[in-house]
Amino acid sequence: MYWAQSDNLPTSGIREILDIALQMPDVIRLETGEPNFPPDRAVIDAFHQAARSGHNRYTSSWGHPQLREALIDKIQRINHVQRAANEIVVTPGGSPGLLLAFLGILQPGDELLVPNPGWPDYLGGVYALHIQPISYPMPAPEFWPDLGQLQTLVTSKTRAIVVNFPGNPAGSIPPVKVIEELVAFARKHDLWIISDEVYDQIVFTDQVLSPAQIAPERTISVYSFSKTYAMTGWRLGYVTAPWPYSESLYRVAMGLWSSVSEPLQYAGLAALNTGGEGIQARLEHYRRRRQLAWELLQSYDIPCHLPDGAFYVLVDISSMQMHSRDFALKLLEHEHVAVAPGSTFGTETRNFVRISLASSEEDLSRGLTALAQVLATGYKFSTTTLG
Repeated sequence: MYWAQSDNLPTSGIREILDIALQMPDVIRLETGEPNFPPDRAVIDAFHQAARSGHNRYTSSWGHPQLREALIDKIQRINHVQRAANEIVVTPGGSPGLLLAFLGILQPGDELLVPNPGWPDYLGGVYALHIQPISYPMPAPEFWPDLGQLQTLVTSKTRAIVVNFPGNPAGSIPPVKVIEELVAFARKHDLWIISDEVYDQIVFTDQVLSPAQIAPERTISVYSFSKTYAMTGWRLGYVTAPWPYSESLYRVAMGLWSSVSEPLQYAGLAALNTGGEGIQARLEHYRRRRQLAWELLQSYDIPCHLPDGAFYVLVDISSMQMHSRDFALKLLEHEHVAVAPGSTFGTETRNFVRISLASSEEDLSRGLTALAQVLATGYKFSTTTLG
């Protein structure tokens, strides 16, 4: 009997820490990127109203027409990209959107350039489809693509490149010139650009330049309601691609999930129609937490990387001379503080741990203080034990 060999698929270091933390009492949770805010009330009401009104049936595999019309406006207004309704496919979250992009343009044996550091779950989908990921470096301190190194990684099998600005874990936003050079690189080698834009509205500097603004004809953009609208558990996203390639994505989506929950799509429509004020309020919270983290770590002389967008801070733990996974496990065991090991995002962040600004200010202050004290004292953990 054929077996897909799922044992060979990579596991997430974030999930490893999370699974342990969930079994422990009184853990300060700074490891996951999940907003500690509820969705806007209008979103919840719209879901309930749609369900009570009988909107509980299949929709088109493209997505509900009203939602896609609203997304046309959002993509033009926020992302400054023109997309037609038949260039948008609604998905059950950002992760399935990425899988849809991979399935739509890649075949087994193809090579895909993925960022280092980058979200580790890219690799799970890539390996499951028997696609070969090729890591391209985005070194500290800027965490921008090394375009010279990129040129050396392209082979006859390379089909696409994944970009994520602002992204996970560094939250970096390269200058316009770097994005333009990245697009020129993709054009030179006839590569698709898969642009992961799930943090597109969580930005602390000038608005990020999307590759789709420069090269809409070769860019597949993946968006999500999870981060921007504090809807992580709702599982709603969307993918845009140029016609007629978008029709290929639609056909793949038809076979994967048929259609996204109808009342959920009404909730997404409400988020788009009423979410502006809530987005700004949450962004201000993240901005304050970013400043809090900076000031607290500076007070202990702990080096860190502040994000231009998204909601993560990378804390330098190189002074400990420990593997970041080992450090994260020890910090969790002895201090009951959960952080994400930098090694799970790639070799470029192996000497960092990632802190989520999506946690409350109280938890952020307490957790960062414990972390900073450990780093400042050189691994002199307290005698606190599990249980």
